[in-house]
Amino acid sequence: MQASPGYLQLLRTRPAYRSLWLGSVVSLAGDWFTLIALYSLLEEYTGSSEAIGLMLMARFLPPAFFSPLAGVVADRFSRKHVMVLCDLLRAVVVLGFLLVKSRDDVWLVSALTFLQMSLAAFFDPTEQASIGSTVEPHEVVTANTLQGATWSAMLGIGAVAGGLLTATVGRDASFVVDGLSYLLSAFFISRASIPRVIHPPPPATLAGKLGLSDLLEGVRLVRSRPEIRRVLWVKTGWGITGGAALMLYAVMGRHVFGIPGSPDAGVGVLLGMRGVGALIGPLLARRLGGDAPDFLERAIGWAFAVTAVFWAAFAFAPNLVVAAICLALAHTGVATQWVFSNSLINLRVENRFRGRVFAVDSMLLLVVLGASSWAGGHALDAFHISPRTLMASLAVILCWSGAVWWWLRRPQAPHPDS
Repeated sequence: MQASPGYLQLLRTRPAYRSLWLGSVVSLAGDWFTLIALYSLLEEYTGSSEAIGLMLMARFLPPAFFSPLAGVVADRFSRKHVMVLCDLLRAVVVLGFLLVKSRDDVWLVSALTFLQMSLAAFFDPTEQASIGSTVEPHEVVTANTLQGATWSAMLGIGAVAGGLLTATVGRDASFVVDGLSYLLSAFFISRASIPRVIHPPPPATLAGKLGLSDLLEGVRLVRSRPEIRRVLWVKTGWGITGGAALMLYAVMGRHVFGIPGSPDAGVGVLLGMRGVGALIGPLLARRLGGDAPDFLERAIGWAFAVTAVFWAAFAFAPNLVVAAICLALAHTGVATQWVFSNSLINLRVENRFRGRVFAVDSMLLLVVLGASSWAGGHALDAFHISPRTLMASLAVILCWSGAVWWWLRRPQAPHPDS
């Protein structure tokens, strides 16, 4: 097997991937500015944990509606054009948050968030499918690890900077920064040379014209390939508890580990350390075990355990410093699962199917994240469960998700293409 390149070498030698990566750098940083500002806005105007949970649910639900169509679009049309159009439209949508000026306008938060994430439902699987077609097979894990490291670094930078910007300059500045970041991302992606998907013409039937035949073709692929089905469990298994956990990071950052006089900064510290851990996890795991698919699968299993252990420690952390360290260590596991599962999809799925498989992956994840975030916020408000108790309960439930993953890995006859 050909040796994997270094990260800088990959960026130097693959200009199309480099353009995708640069787009990710700027747009991801802007997204975290907006999320911190929305936490602050909802806390000020509603003071409700459930309101935060509903906002997160609005972020997670669009793939439930649009991912099947998004996967077909990603595999049928120019992936570059799809991504550029999504970025331009998202720039307009996030500037709409500037209109929220009172409690009466709070409904706009969920509406605009839904629109923003509906566009993301088309952008994200298209971007993930594009990665595999802009690098060689032996570069896939390197590219996905770099993409994951970029997400993590921008989370760390964007969350901390977004918290500080919101606390010092105000929320509106964060929304403007995010809008500009989408425009810059569209510019970078427009310069990428992304190969068109070689795809047979659709049947000359109504189902073919509507894309239903493409959708069913993707479903048949997933049903026939157990090694693909189990990879689709990775993010979904985490998401069962992940939505509530993300909601709790904001709640505990303000009310349990808050910095006196600057609660938004406390949320920024927790989310920033989440990014630090997510940056380290895949890089360290890959250095320890390499790029072989069997190692990637075993590492995913151990990552479930790492996340559960440090979520439990986070639940009982005595102060912000310890909580931030625990959260960083927990997300070494989460990010390892994320990066390695994306790599396995790119390695095991043909290019013409990747958009649909990544769309299903995104749909399953975000549906359970949406339900989890609402359920967590509702539990805090309606049943008066303490944030620490709920966080500890999530750690226990995540152990069950990890056990399911190991069960799915039980020996089976390998598929000839795996």
